[in-house]
Amino acid sequence: VVSTQSTKAVVSTQSTGIGKTLKKRHNLGENVRLDMYAALRKWTKGLEGKPFNGGDTPNMADIEMWGMCSAFHGMPTWEDACKNTKIAAWYNRMEAHLNNRSAVGVVSANPTLIGT
Repeated sequence: VVSTQSTKAVVSTQSTGIGKTLKKRHNLGENVRLDMYAALRKWTKGLEGKPFNGGDTPNMADIEMWGMCSAFHGMPTWEDACKNTKIAAWYNRMEAHLNNRSAVGVVSANPTLIGT
């Protein structure tokens, strides 16, 4: 029988190793949130006043970025990203666009952010 403490120690060690490997592979700094903020700022700056990367309607880059953001939407990391970048306005436009085009609609992880 494996103890809970043993399991936590193994998972913690593996997670630390994976984190270090990913930081090195993707050339990330010690504080990866700062790297995420920089990437989100680059994205929003690249919009150049357009509602979407694709112009008036989203393109595949918009869809892919929305998918990435939706993975942590509603979590503290997302709240930090919204406070430190201008990503929320674009994300909310994407959700509104997808809700208008979908027969089912998009269920936000945090519906309180829609319309902000």
